[in-house]
Amino acid sequence: MDDARGDGFLYSRLIGGAEPATPQLASRADAVVDALARSIVTGDLAPGAPLSVSALTQRLSVAPATVRSALSALEAMHLVEQRLNRASVVTTPTPAWFVAVAAECAGLSVAAADLGIARATDADIAVFVARAGEVAALWTDDDPDQIAGAEGLWDLLDLLAAFSRNTHLRSLHAAKRRALVFGIRSLSRARNPAMLRSVVDAFVVAARERDRVEAIDIVRDLYTFVVDGVTET
Repeated sequence: MDDARGDGFLYSRLIGGAEPATPQLASRADAVVDALARSIVTGDLAPGAPLSVSALTQRLSVAPATVRSALSALEAMHLVEQRLNRASVVTTPTPAWFVAVAAECAGLSVAAADLGIARATDADIAVFVARAGEVAALWTDDDPDQIAGAEGLWDLLDLLAAFSRNTHLRSLHAAKRRALVFGIRSLSRARNPAMLRSVVDAFVVAARERDRVEAIDIVRDLYTFVVDGVTET
């Protein structure tokens, strides 16, 4: 896979070049993780769908150990639930599940905003501002594509994680994307585009002024807004 982003999602374990730096088993497990995660996030594999080791082994032409390794990785991403002596299943998103996922994401995004603003070069800030303009455009319609807009907002946070120059933070942050998008796609009601455009505008001001405190506050408010869109009745 030449493009580490494939289908708009960042596959962090595949970054670093075509030559495998890990045993072949890990490489095959990564491919299985990516294939199943894409199917889960897009809805091709519905919540509650069984993920039998034997069936996946046959369908994907890989060893049972590879499938088990992939399912463990997907469980860590909160996309799969493993059950004792029974086939694993695709996670069924609930508001309680989403709150837990968002809490993990928020902590990493706060760190990304703090370190990213602190360590960004002038060129980085210019890239951030340009991308922010593209994201704001996703929220200009009265009836925007909510998923595309949400992924655009995530891209801004992920840029800050990249600017942090902390490879561990960037990898951990990127790994949360799938579960967050899965939850938004499954649970979130439509959000106010004007509100989200204002978030993007405030982010640009904070980045240009190198205001780490304001950037952190924006991230916290954004996650609160996202969670409210799932848990409000």
